[in-house]
Amino acid sequence: MLTPGQIARSARFVALATAIALGYGYVTNTLTLTTAGVGSFFLACSLLLCAPRQRATELLGAATVWQCFAEFLSTVQSGHFAMWRLSVSIATLGCVMAVIRVQHLRDLTRHSPDTRLADLDRRTVGGIGVIPRTDAQLAELRHDEAA
Repeated sequence: MLTPGQIARSARFVALATAIALGYGYVTNTLTLTTAGVGSFFLACSLLLCAPRQRATELLGAATVWQCFAEFLSTVQSGHFAMWRLSVSIATLGCVMAVIRVQHLRDLTRHSPDTRLADLDRRTVGGIGVIPRTDAQLAELRHDEAA
């Protein structure tokens, strides 16, 4: 009887454990390319699961900033900058983001298959558009006959 809420709550512990393990790997400079990539993947997946109402780009952007900061702190401590380790970590987060974007495009294809991408303005918050309304939209809102 597993529920999505239980998965989200358990993902919080996984995200915390993964962040601590990655942090320890950075501090002790024992993080290899493989463990950095796998750790980044687990961190990304657990973050996305534990905060379903937060935007994926914000979560993965925060993880990227955290990993860059941790790598630079590791560089200060060890005197050696592991460029490949940072590259693998960030590339892993980029691949997760690419999968999310593909899923978004698939959703758009299901709901609006023949609408041009330029006409699909999804940037609204609670129905309030971020882009200024056109004259036709304003006339329609005022219930003018010109619309």
